[in-house]
Formats: sequence, structure tokens, C-alpha cells
Amino acid sequence: MSQENLPQFPAGAPQAQGPQDGNYPGGNYPGQGAYQQGNYQQPAGYQQYGAPMYLAEHPRATTVLVLGIVGIFMGLLSFIAWYMGGKARKEIQAGAPYLWDGSLKTGYYLGKVFGIIYIVGIVLWILIVILAVVSGGMAQEGY
Repeated sequence: MSQENLPQFPAGAPQAQGPQDGNYPGGNYPGQGAYQQGNYQQPAGYQQYGAPMYLAEHPRATTVLVLGIVGIFMGLLSFIAWYMGGKARKEIQAGAPYLWDGSLKTGYYLGKVFGIIYIVGIVLWILIVILAVVSGGMAQEGY
């Protein structure tokens, strides 16, 4: 390629840097058209032309999160968060185009954890009442 065919740049514009004798690595130099592409694959989460594909949050994600948080103080609401989060999780596993991370996952696990704590608390309360009744009956009989 001769110097006459090269594009002219305005004064002060940055010029491309490279060997002046045209000996570029691999024998490829600007204008030769011998572009070689390696074994390149699109990263996960990207469509064909490189545009990122974002998944939307599930429509009930905020509701599940709020119920999970309020379920810390009002135990029955944690079961509702657990149920709704589980239902949304099954929808996502069946192929619904929603994100399982974030608010939905957090609300689901809050509901699950505090629901289990609520059940354990009720069982312990029932055991304490039973022990109180049995020990109170023994005190009256003179044991």
C-alpha cells in the first residue's frame, strides 16, 4: 500500500502507531483484510448481537419481601411469604422469564426461616403449658 492511498488526518489528530516497514506480527497489517477470529463464544446472558438480555423481577417479588420482613413480627405473614415465594419459584423453574435473585429470594427465605421459628415457638409453648399442667396436678396430689 503506497503512501498516496492512505487516509489523510487533520493536523493534531492522533495517528495509528505500528511498524513503519509494514512487518506486523503474523503478516497482518492495516488494509490487508486478513482478520482472523479465534474460538470466540458469546458470554452467557447476551443475545446474538451482543445486546445484554436482562430478566425482569417477578411481579410478586416486592410483596413476598414485605411479607417476609413483616413476618418477623407477625408469624402468620411469614407463612404467606413462604407460600407465595415458593409458588413464584416454581413458575420460574417452569420457564417463566423472571429473575429468582433479589427481593423474591430474600422474601422467600425470610418467610421460610421465620415460619419454622414460629412453628418451633408454638411447639415449645405447648410443651411448657403441658408441663405446667402436669406439675401443677402433682403438687395438689401431694407427690
